[in-house]
Amino acid sequence: MSANHSTTKKNTPAKWRLGALLPLGAALSGAAFAADPAADVAANNDQEVVLEDVKVKANREQQAIRFKADTSTTGSKTEMALRDIPQSVSVVKKELIESQNAFNLRDALRNVSGLTIAAGEGGRTGDSITLRGFAASSDQYLDGVKDNGQYTRDTFFIERAEVLKGASSILFGRGATGGVINQVAKKPTGKTGINGSFTYGLYDFKRTAIDAETQYQDLSARLNVMYQDADSYRDYNYSNRWGIAPSFKWDISADTDLTLNLLHQQDEGVFDYGVPMYRGRPAGVPINTFYGFTDNRMMDTDVNVATVALTHRFNQDFSVKNTVRYGDYERKYLTHLYSGAATYTGADAGTIARSQALRLNTQENIYNQTDFVYKKPLFGFNNTLMFGSEFGWEDYDFKSKNSSGVSRVSIFNPRLAASVTGLAYDFSGTLDTSRLTQAQTYAGYVLDQFEINPEWKLLAGTRYDVFEAQQTDRIGSADFNSSVDQWSPRGGIVWQPSKAQSYYFSYGKSFNPSAESLSLSANNANLPPEQNHNYEIGGKWELFDGKLSATAALFRLEKTNARTTSPLDANLQILAGEQSTDGFEAGLAGEVLPKWDVSLTYAYLDSKISKSTSTATGSVSGLVKSFEGMTAVNVPEHSGVAWSTYHLTDNWEIGGGVYYASHRYADSVNEAVLPGYARLDAVVAYHQKHYDVQLNVFNLTDTVYYESGQTNSALPGTPVSGQLTVSFKY
Repeated sequence: MSANHSTTKKNTPAKWRLGALLPLGAALSGAAFAADPAADVAANNDQEVVLEDVKVKANREQQAIRFKADTSTTGSKTEMALRDIPQSVSVVKKELIESQNAFNLRDALRNVSGLTIAAGEGGRTGDSITLRGFAASSDQYLDGVKDNGQYTRDTFFIERAEVLKGASSILFGRGATGGVINQVAKKPTGKTGINGSFTYGLYDFKRTAIDAETQYQDLSARLNVMYQDADSYRDYNYSNRWGIAPSFKWDISADTDLTLNLLHQQDEGVFDYGVPMYRGRPAGVPINTFYGFTDNRMMDTDVNVATVALTHRFNQDFSVKNTVRYGDYERKYLTHLYSGAATYTGADAGTIARSQALRLNTQENIYNQTDFVYKKPLFGFNNTLMFGSEFGWEDYDFKSKNSSGVSRVSIFNPRLAASVTGLAYDFSGTLDTSRLTQAQTYAGYVLDQFEINPEWKLLAGTRYDVFEAQQTDRIGSADFNSSVDQWSPRGGIVWQPSKAQSYYFSYGKSFNPSAESLSLSANNANLPPEQNHNYEIGGKWELFDGKLSATAALFRLEKTNARTTSPLDANLQILAGEQSTDGFEAGLAGEVLPKWDVSLTYAYLDSKISKSTSTATGSVSGLVKSFEGMTAVNVPEHSGVAWSTYHLTDNWEIGGGVYYASHRYADSVNEAVLPGYARLDAVVAYHQKHYDVQLNVFNLTDTVYYESGQTNSALPGTPVSGQLTVSFKY
């Protein structure tokens, strides 16, 4: 390893709220059915019996298409066919994740059109995500329940990742402007078996994972374990991670089951925002160049999530599911930021200022969701009614202590040094920030899918949210309270002239309260929430007898009352801004020909801030500019991914793909630019009944590109590298 690992021991008491743990009471009953005894047939040895010909049709088990999904649990409150959801939904299956060796969620989400990933080093929530031009960092879910803690999400326990696009507060409450990201965890299937893998790659990358499950009578269990240790193409960087995710299912009766899913994940690494920006572009330095302190690096996270779900089917038409989620997240880290733009003239020409702080954030969530699904014809038409409630409590504790004595550094010839006097090592003495934010959610919803006839379906509903937040400032007087209540409607119509075609139009609404990310300030605490509207028209097609699916959508997503600076008082914000994204996206997933699998996505996004009174000083021009008329941050106009694999024989498989994005702006006045890029990856695999060998090569052409950026910094993407994975299955 190129750095010393540090471990943070946590001793945070759990504060359980009894209200979230109230049991779901139901009288569980069963019915016994007996088959009629078969009639006796008297055999007559003296009489010839001639039987009619009987034709037996056996349904051949259709092999699942590797990269194609047919259903989603994210587009509504029950699993629904994608063709029936009047909204864009992208599903990244585990087969695609495994083919690409996408060990982090952000790498898996590169396959989603209209979604931009910024690597999690130092991002507020570990994985920084922009969806359809709007930040979605706090719109992370696990099995449909909020999972907005700050950590880098691993895929070792993930069955698939689902992304619902467009304003979706009816399903998920606050936020959900550009959409939501929902991880679907691996759960017991009732089978018995074990899968395992070991990966070794360049930069001393080592990873092992095990997925084992079994069943005994009415109890089934599954265990996923992962350990990863690696250096980095960035100097003085490393990552060490391990996780365990056991899950259990108890079939209490034929109509009732109880599931328990647990997750524990720990990470050690380095907070690293990359190289400085110089004259509005990433500085032309080797991508491994580090600008921090060689012995003062730390970013540790500790995540614990427990989920209990009780499902009961009253009859074949009526069911209920109650889910309780407890999440505990801790993140302790030393920041390294560039605190201003590079200097181009004078004595400090070619240098940039740095800042550093020691930070600790702990977060504790408790959520309770109850979802009823009632499938019963209404007025002679098929109908699915969904209704329920959600109650949630979130505590977010944040501390920060700034370092002093941090000098400027040369951009093109940095001379790294060990720690200097004034760097923050602990939280003793005077803190710069110490606050506790508490938030409560109380919500109820109703959603109905009505089938007018086999060709036409309507989806309509609304949700009512009460969201309250209180912030306590321990070192000052910045105590704030905020309370909002909000209706979030959604409507859509689906036309399906055949089983292979589905066309839709939909409208959805979402809201962004000031405390959406669990932080309040004097200039926004009393503001009403921002309002967002999504209009979308699209089509979904099943091709080649259902082996290949195609999707296309046109949409407009607009925020008509964005927060912006008051023209009368620069210390206040008002709801007078406007931002919108007009876009088109398309996708193709499935089997083009036998043994040839593809996953193709493309998005065109025109994301503009059409009205704003906020300003910022340009990092290149030095002039004060308005946000108005600018392109939204971190939104490429064109982006897409093409991934394809082909089985040369039953044993040998080859494939690869291209990740593409046009240039993006890293600041709000469009002077800092991340260049566009195309990255080429490849895979070769050898398959046997009980083992597989797979070689992945990333960035074959060794293209220099930058996958995320800020006004004054850019994080380089991985150079050419490779990983060899050996896996077994029994």
